Amino acid sequence: MSDGQNRSDGSVVTPEQQALIDSVSIPLMVLDRKQRFVYANDSYLAATHSELSELLGRDVFDCFPETEERVAAVRAIFARTLSEGVTTQLDKQPFELEHEDGTVRELVWQATQDPLFDTKGRVVGLIQRAEDITAQHELEKQNEAIKHELQHRVKNIMAVVTSIARITGRNATSVPEFVTNFVDRLRSVARSNLMLAEDSWRGLTVRKILEGELQVYLDEDASAHTINGPRVRLSLQATKDLCMVIHELATNAAKYGCLGEKGGSLLVSWTFKDKILTLTWVERCDVPISAPSGKTGFGTRLLDMLPYIEAERDFQADGLHMTITVTGDTAFS
Repeated sequence: MSDGQNRSDGSVVTPEQQALIDSVSIPLMVLDRKQRFVYANDSYLAATHSELSELLGRDVFDCFPETEERVAAVRAIFARTLSEGVTTQLDKQPFELEHEDGTVRELVWQATQDPLFDTKGRVVGLIQRAEDITAQHELEKQNEAIKHELQHRVKNIMAVVTSIARITGRNATSVPEFVTNFVDRLRSVARSNLMLAEDSWRGLTVRKILEGELQVYLDEDASAHTINGPRVRLSLQATKDLCMVIHELATNAAKYGCLGEKGGSLLVSWTFKDKILTLTWVERCDVPISAPSGKTGFGTRLLDMLPYIEAERDFQADGLHMTITVTGDTAFS
């Protein structure tokens, strides 16, 4: 491009300055004292998808419209460089760039304005050098989101641990019993969180929840146990809730029911219709099983706390028959 094509005011950018600006790989643009474009290098034009002829002589904010508030703030910084002859900075300036195909992309630039002097030392304009920090800005946003999510999850986990400790303590008859049951339940929470992490925290399918909680019991006698139902993925919170419920059922079945009795069998099946999950848990034992008596157990207290889950128990002679219902607009993913 010739000197005449590139400059709107020959007194602002000299050929030597223009050559220097052109040699720089970062985006550079030059404004006169009225904040009108007088030059921009190829890096600037490429970054903004602009033609120099579209910019020359035009006000910077006519070329790149902004909100009145943003315009006023940036103009004030530009004016300081032009009036005081000092270097100023614009930190993290986001702006939307429309491509020829109509798509819009947000860029984030960090810009520095240096005064441009003439041969007599007068400020005749400013040179802005810009650094594209869009990728860095996006990474910072992601890290901030991750930080808040971690804080949220830690807070939730601590609330769960506190509730487990409180309810376990109410039902324990001794310190060793409390420690055993408390640690066992914490392991269940840790196991469900590990499975969720492995599945990118999207929530788990019902089958994966059951297999995860029952795997320690279903070894050589696995043929006596059946897990059957359609693929249904729960939300994150509903997954955690059902994991705790199944853990309690499996623990009790191992202590008092079919998973602890030789010859016992377990049938778990479920259906899913109209956003309602209905799961049946049927234990069958060779010896008669009595319904528990005495104070309310952990499982009952737990079910009272969970927003998505309701349960009906039926203690029959051969073991527990239970129907669990999972509902809620946000219970499924």
